[in-house]
Amino acid sequence: MIQLGVLGSWNGFHVKEYAAMLAKNGEAKLVSISDDNEALAAAAAQGLSLTVKSHEELLADPAIAGVIVTAAPDRAAALIADAVAAGKAVLADKLIAVTGTDAERVAAAVRAGEVPFALDLPLAQKPVCLAAKHTLDSGRLGRLTGVRIRNAHGGLLKGMLPPHFVEDPSGLLTDIGLHGIYMACLLLGQPQAVTALSAGASASRTPETAVCVLEFGDGLLVTVEMGYVSPVSPFTLELFGTEGMFTGGGYAGSARIKGAADEDWTDLPLLQEHERPLTMLEQWLQDIEAGKEESEAWNLSQGIVIGRVLEAITRSLNQGVRATV
Repeated sequence: MIQLGVLGSWNGFHVKEYAAMLAKNGEAKLVSISDDNEALAAAAAQGLSLTVKSHEELLADPAIAGVIVTAAPDRAAALIADAVAAGKAVLADKLIAVTGTDAERVAAAVRAGEVPFALDLPLAQKPVCLAAKHTLDSGRLGRLTGVRIRNAHGGLLKGMLPPHFVEDPSGLLTDIGLHGIYMACLLLGQPQAVTALSAGASASRTPETAVCVLEFGDGLLVTVEMGYVSPVSPFTLELFGTEGMFTGGGYAGSARIKGAADEDWTDLPLLQEHERPLTMLEQWLQDIEAGKEESEAWNLSQGIVIGRVLEAITRSLNQGVRATV
């Protein structure tokens, strides 16, 4: 049984999700957790039988083969670099850094360290998103003319968000909002510029809602919407082209396409559980078992793009300008 640790418990929800996925997988288990705020680590450890340690103690434990980094976004880069230096395999949750410079530095450390590494971008492997990518790659939509991605929930209204989420000005962008941002980049590459707007934010509070307009080549604009005050807002992914439109999402998960000459919409088949590709967690565990000689740094280049885009979004929000990436 592979023993794993958790570095950072900024997102305690994700700690529990990873624990549940590992329990289902049966190949590994979480044994310890650390955080700069010991109270947060203790809260995340409740019900999971995890030992709370300092970062240094956890990384020095020879029994721990790898770590899952779910730390505060501005701590991720340093903790990933420390884990790689300690020879631990690393699974990073959604980002490796919040600036392009730090992301490039972390990526260089990962490549030099040659440890099993994966950046987990879970939305990318959802059946609806896989169907969107397949449709885009097929060329059925013609030239792409617009993309809209919406990901929101009502956590702020329902009191579900922990105080440190609400009090972090970047909380929305680096939590639920980041899923739409990285999906846009996975589908289309690195944008050229970004303009971001938010509402309900302050110097010590995360926005209630935000919209990021990403500019790509050939005048393509991608709108990414996010929010914490929409209790009825199923995930939505729409692709518009000169020859048709793709729409996917919903609570149950469905996808449809309509060509310019079609009278009706056509439902697209979605991958079933047994057909889906390996999750990044599963791939990462396989790499740990195989040894570092067989490992690949999964999604590492995407981590650099995400860092650059997040830096530009922050600049756009803070200065009220269009920011180049």
